[in-house]
Amino acid sequence: MARSSAIDRVVVINDRSARVGGASNLAILSAGLLQEAGIAVTYFAGDVAGSDPPALETINLASVPLMEQGRLRALASGLYNQEAFISLRDLVARRDTPSTIYHLHGWSKILSPSIFRALWPVRERVVLHAHDYFLSCPNGGYANYRRNQVCPLRPMSIGCLATNCDKRGYHEKIWRSARHMLREHYYPVRQVAANIVIVHQRMRDYFARGEIQPDNIETIRNPVEPFLDQPADPWKKRDFFFVGRLEPEKGFEDAAIAARLAGVRLNVIGDGAGRARLEKDFPEVVIHGWKSKAEIRDIIAQARALVVSSRVPEPFGLAALEAVTSGIPVILPDTALLGEELVSLGCGLTFQSGKVETLASGMRQLASDDMLLRLMSVNCIRRSGDLAHTPASWLDALLKLYDGILQRSSAVSVSPSMAANTTFPPDGRLIDETS
Repeated sequence: MARSSAIDRVVVINDRSARVGGASNLAILSAGLLQEAGIAVTYFAGDVAGSDPPALETINLASVPLMEQGRLRALASGLYNQEAFISLRDLVARRDTPSTIYHLHGWSKILSPSIFRALWPVRERVVLHAHDYFLSCPNGGYANYRRNQVCPLRPMSIGCLATNCDKRGYHEKIWRSARHMLREHYYPVRQVAANIVIVHQRMRDYFARGEIQPDNIETIRNPVEPFLDQPADPWKKRDFFFVGRLEPEKGFEDAAIAARLAGVRLNVIGDGAGRARLEKDFPEVVIHGWKSKAEIRDIIAQARALVVSSRVPEPFGLAALEAVTSGIPVILPDTALLGEELVSLGCGLTFQSGKVETLASGMRQLASDDMLLRLMSVNCIRRSGDLAHTPASWLDALLKLYDGILQRSSAVSVSPSMAANTTFPPDGRLIDETS
């Protein structure tokens, strides 16, 4: 698709400017694709500048993620990052035009709800990319981490606020709820329709439970490039693989326990706070750490299957599709939004979310049946093409989205200089009395 002549500039906003995690990878990819299409890009990030900036114009706030900050500083800056607000407000005032798009990918690790205050005056041209559920759910996952199950409650209801669902304790649940209320105050998506991109159609059900305005929500599936250049022959291999961050919500420990129960070897490509736990309690697990795409290609070629053991309802599951499009079957929770599709295509198995025994049973089944593996691998190659975008088709979808937004916003004119004086809805109903 040729570049859209209507777009002056796209400001890509994300916590990080380094390729750490799915949202950051996609934010950086979008910046590169847009620049290659001849569109001016400004990349606004909260982290320290790296050696490979995502865009020709990259603005870094030189901060660190909340988990790397002192407790009191993280408590305050996670609720309201004053520097992020001022910097983004000034950028909008300096660079905004009626044909500038602001595309927000991630804000919960560094940038905080303050950036929504800066974006409110140009909200008609802001895109909120929902890589997770933070727009609707205060803990971002629709998960009760204490019970290892998907949460059935309405976000911000009395029942929700009274439930200790956070992985670090009730005090953090209260903090996350306060942060959610601040975000909704500065940028009310329950009262005012926002331009929201969801990565799977089934996310609409979760957003409807959070009473997010449904107008202008659009599904654009993520772009996927296979792990491997040539299809794999996994039925000849023995090892199972886990790819992702070593954080509790990703269920890395469940994967390790299940592999031990099934008597198979687990390889981990990724890193995070849980690495020390794996090294101590599961010495048989092979931990590769974060790797480049070229390095992953060499390692994952030895995979029999990929394990996705997330404890939250994964909106997309990039690693799963990178594996499937390489001919590598997957095992994933029944709560994963892609689960039903992959099973119906014969590309993998699902297990009962949070139940390690059922995951181990699936791993045993795939470990012992070479014919089943071969059939699944063939299905992966033949049937997975329509499950995701390619980078080129993803760019086309983004440009089409931007053009539609500019057409809708052409009748609305809000001066960026209003940023410091914008009045926000004072009577927004942030807490439901129902459960």
